[in-house]
Amino acid sequence: MPDLSKRLEDVKPGDGPFTLALIWKDGTTQSVDLSGLVAASRHFRRFSDEPGTFRDARVVNWGHGIAWPNGLDYSAGNLARIADEQEDRDDREEFVAWQSAHGLTNEEAGAVLGYKKSQIKNFRSGESKVPTSVKIAMRAFDADPTMFFAHYRPGERIFSRRKKAMSEPT
Repeated sequence: MPDLSKRLEDVKPGDGPFTLALIWKDGTTQSVDLSGLVAASRHFRRFSDEPGTFRDARVVNWGHGIAWPNGLDYSAGNLARIADEQEDRDDREEFVAWQSAHGLTNEEAGAVLGYKKSQIKNFRSGESKVPTSVKIAMRAFDADPTMFFAHYRPGERIFSRRKKAMSEPT
């Protein structure tokens, strides 16, 4: 979900085509590349024909979005979400933290994400880069736990603990 509490102080043209430098009210800055939006949205595609006008973005609505002279606008929350997704992060660290937060074994993490246990071990060790699809899935599961529940099948350790607890005399 977009962070609706984030507000922009300023926006400036970025270093590349269809990129912007975002200056937030809290003093932090981020770069955002909106080339995917320009390519995929029929509304924003007009910037392909008029790339110079993309650089004319300005902050509107008390920092809750940006707008261009051609009438297009985009929310600060969605800008923050795209910028956050594009930030360079330690994928291994993010993966290990996600697996730990959900209390998943390597087998369970592999089952939820569609990977073998050996691949999960490689993600954890840093031997293999965590694929973008896995990062998207992890974030989607965190944003919507119901999606996680739909794909999670606890391993034998969960059921064996329950069976043991049920068979113990009270």
